[in-house]
Amino acid sequence: MSRPLFLVACVAVCALAPWVQATACYARTVEGVDFAESTSAAGATVNLIGVGIRTKWMTNVYAMGVYSANAKKSSAHIVNADEPKLLWLHMLRGIGGDKMRDAIDDGLEKNTGEADRAKLQADIDRVKAAFPASIGKGLVIQFAYSPAKGTTLKIGGSEKVTVPGKAFMVAMWSIWFGSRPADKDLRDAVLGN
Repeated sequence: MSRPLFLVACVAVCALAPWVQATACYARTVEGVDFAESTSAAGATVNLIGVGIRTKWMTNVYAMGVYSANAKKSSAHIVNADEPKLLWLHMLRGIGGDKMRDAIDDGLEKNTGEADRAKLQADIDRVKAAFPASIGKGLVIQFAYSPAKGTTLKIGGSEKVTVPGKAFMVAMWSIWFGSRPADKDLRDAVLGN
């Protein structure tokens, strides 16, 4: 079935069968990982902005789907919008937890000022400490943001830590969508560039 016909069929199934969860209708599949057109995060419905693959040393590390209440294809909007949103990472290979912690530090250092990082350091440390020693292939990591609650890290479907406030969310989202993103190709793929 061609992609346009698949999408029409998917929309028809979702519209005609309310008992089918929205997550059954996939907007994009990348590296075998399906990302729904919309999903629930932080107590709200969020819509897919785009998807991409994080690569390092020519190796696929994870597939990412980026969602927000108002799915605008803009880095500034993705980082700064004070609305429900979600970063969905699906691991395509296993890595050590130390690699994820180092990547968070590196991304924050490149995209957040030293004074801002200092204010957020205790929360950054709590989030980094939540990652296990080993992050296996297939594991799903989610950063969900709610203006009322803050940023919640889920690993494998389990809530690990929540950090209140917009400032932490802006810092975290800037890792992928700031002026010096972790992976420019990933950012551009999500934005459709």
